[in-house]
Amino acid sequence: MKHWTIVYPGGEGEDCFETLSEKEILDYYFPHWCKMMAQSGRNIPPNAEQMCIDDWVVTHWAIEEKINE
Repeated sequence: MKHWTIVYPGGEGEDCFETLSEKEILDYYFPHWCKMMAQSGRNIPPNAEQMCIDDWVVTHWAIEEKINE
């Protein structure tokens, strides 16, 4: 399973780093993503989960992490 790291501004000028697995991304973002797809009149495609992850990665400028499991 892939993991992705995002960076966002924290307090006192510090950057915050957060690494999420693709499962965590889907658990958090997939319901919202599906709702937005439906509201825009789009059908949910067969590869919806991968499309959701791809959209999340681009939107958050995420970088893939190499994690040994």
